[in-house]
Amino acid sequence: MPAEDPKSTILTVPPNSLYHSQRNKAISSAQKKTSEEQKYYSFDESVWSFDSNQSNYTDNRKFYNKTGPDIIEHFFQGFNVCLLAYGQTSSGKTYTMMGDREEPGIIPLTIRDILNQKQRLVNEKINCQLKLLYIEIYNEQVKDLLTNNQPDLKKCRVREHPTLGPYVENVTECNIDLYADFVNCLNKGNSNRATASTSMNDNSSRSHAIITVNLKQTKFVSQNDNNTLGEAEEEMVSNIKLVDLAGSERLSKTKVFGQQDRVKEGTLINKSLTVLGRCFNLLATNSNSSSCQNASVIPYRDSTLTYILKENLAGNSKSFMIFCISPIDFEETYQTLNYANQVKKIKTAAKANKTKLSLAPIDWEELRAMDQSAIQSLKDEINDLTNKLNNFELNSSPTSVPTEDNKSLKLISYLDNETSKLKFENTFLKQKLLERDRQLHELQSHVDYMDQELFGFIKRATQDKLSLQTASRLAEISNFSSLLEQHQRDLELQLEDYDPAKAF
Repeated sequence: MPAEDPKSTILTVPPNSLYHSQRNKAISSAQKKTSEEQKYYSFDESVWSFDSNQSNYTDNRKFYNKTGPDIIEHFFQGFNVCLLAYGQTSSGKTYTMMGDREEPGIIPLTIRDILNQKQRLVNEKINCQLKLLYIEIYNEQVKDLLTNNQPDLKKCRVREHPTLGPYVENVTECNIDLYADFVNCLNKGNSNRATASTSMNDNSSRSHAIITVNLKQTKFVSQNDNNTLGEAEEEMVSNIKLVDLAGSERLSKTKVFGQQDRVKEGTLINKSLTVLGRCFNLLATNSNSSSCQNASVIPYRDSTLTYILKENLAGNSKSFMIFCISPIDFEETYQTLNYANQVKKIKTAAKANKTKLSLAPIDWEELRAMDQSAIQSLKDEINDLTNKLNNFELNSSPTSVPTEDNKSLKLISYLDNETSKLKFENTFLKQKLLERDRQLHELQSHVDYMDQELFGFIKRATQDKLSLQTASRLAEISNFSSLLEQHQRDLELQLEDYDPAKAF
């Protein structure tokens, strides 16, 4: 990765490699063994992070500063975003995504900036609600990493919504208000994630990990006063998936012979990555094809990973992919670079998920007309919905989705929205009070400064007045001294005239 061209990657092919070109058959076998072939690749960015002593070395924070702002901007504009890290085992994917305490990775830095942006949007009357989900795909099964039952992680099913696409059912959602909340969730999930030691990596990830952050933005507008919250006018819902893929591996490299669990894990990891590669190849082919009739069917359902990422791979999403390579294995590096060369041809069609909210008044008469009290009615409905949900899990098809057309559910939704609005209004008013306190403190500082300046001016004026009086007195004394000297000379002359010695 030459420093003068930050977008290019040059791979030197060993002469004895099976991938060495055989284009020139006229050269002798001895020349073939000594000749070197170079392959050139061009990407959006080629990041060199091997030797920190070199001028083009880039650490996690520098790399995030190049890519992170675009991700955050798309996320808050209402677009779904996905960031994947791919590469062979021990190439640095988890370190790039997670980092460590001294040098955090892309995921902690992204969450930090999302929370900072959320705080800044309070003054613009935009309420941001963040919820975090952390799952892993282990042996083609989805497990919830944030469940409290650590010995046996909760297994979740993947379903498909008719408009939103695939989603993971019954997964734990954590509200994220502070960075400490995210750190707690991340540490909890990482401690539950499946890892193992191989000959290539002491802490090899044995599963694909997906962190999903759901963002709901509600914009409030007031007609007259900017200091009041007003009513909700627009809503945007978006999500960002941060994916740490398990590394592709070969049994001859990892040397886990006789370890059935490790062999099974590696086999299913390679299977899911192979399906992901097939999807990429077909998506790249379809992107280059001008006719819809020639478009191939994408095998998303052949793997749990591709099924979950269906919308992010070629749907309503702005997707980024990081390919990690290392000099450990030439064949893996070569395949990874060719993989990346195909991926950059894929095109997605992302759109902002904005919804205009109705400002129609609530029909309170309809709500009061309910036969029972609100509390008792909600209890009855919750019991009824619990029974329906149990029957639904037993009898429903994987693609069916329960409807929410009950009045009580609408009331629950309305009360949830009002509670969220009151919480945000409290935050908004606190922010305004802090801003007023800051302005008052600044004005008080100006008043104190003016008081000091006025006191100094009066002191200097007093000193100047005393100085003028003193100078005037000195001038009078000087004039009086001159008059005395003149009178003294006149008396001396008169005495000389009346000197008795001069008379005789």
